[in-house]
Amino acid sequence: MSFYKQELRDSIVVYLQTEFPEFAIEEQQDEESYCFRLVQEKNSHFLRVMYSATEGIDAQQLTIQLEQYCVASTMRGLGDFPVVVTEQGCMFGSP
Repeated sequence: MSFYKQELRDSIVVYLQTEFPEFAIEEQQDEESYCFRLVQEKNSHFLRVMYSATEGIDAQQLTIQLEQYCVASTMRGLGDFPVVVTEQGCMFGSP
C-alpha cells in the first residue's frame, strides 16, 4: 500500500524550490499523492506526484526521477495545467 513519507515530500519541495525559486509553494492535501501549487503573481503551476510513483525509492532517487521525467520543463510548458507524475512517467492532466 502506498502512503505519505515526509522525506519524499521534502525531496519534492527542494526540487521545486530549486527549479522555481521565484514561486511560492503551497501544499495541498490529497489521499493518493503529494500535491503542490506554485504561485507567482499571475503565474501558477500544479504538480501531483502519485504515491504509487514513489514506491520502493528513497528521496535521492525521487529527485533523479523528477529530473529524468523533465517535470520542471513540462510544468513550464503547460502553465497552470496540472502535471502528474505516475509510475509510468510524467503526464499532464489528472489520472
